[in-house]
Amino acid sequence: MSDPYEYFVKAAPPYTEERPSSLWRRLAGRWEYLSLLDWEWHALSADGVTAPPAAEVLFPVPAERAAALEADRQIWTRYWAFYFDEAEWRDGEEPTTVVRRRRSPERIYDETFMRTNEWQPDSAVYEFFHPRGSNPPHLVEIGVDEAERLLQEIRGVTGATEL
Repeated sequence: MSDPYEYFVKAAPPYTEERPSSLWRRLAGRWEYLSLLDWEWHALSADGVTAPPAAEVLFPVPAERAAALEADRQIWTRYWAFYFDEAEWRDGEEPTTVVRRRRSPERIYDETFMRTNEWQPDSAVYEFFHPRGSNPPHLVEIGVDEAERLLQEIRGVTGATEL
């Protein structure tokens, strides 16, 4: 039996069709999105999401590609090495931790890997992209493998990037 849904990815800059920001599906005019927080499909109106993205940022994908995207949780997650400020980074100091972001349709979820060896909600990513304070952190984007390596090196843990 074939999949009855039409699938779409949202790819507004800086995201691309290869590395989109969200996954959507439609059946008989009814839209659903994949939550990047609980990894379940949600109907519109759930969690305040009342409409699909604008047509110009939605791109159709085959059901097979949608299934692969749904299975690959890391493709939806962006990681950064965290420095207290840009001077630390310029001086060649090592990052102090790793931060990550998932841009789910219902909300953006930012986390920092804390000294307790747990991911916890934090504002570091937001502060970097929207500097309002006098001392925003400096972030350098890295891939999941580099994030895993850094957390092994800094905190001595493995598997920290698993979702």
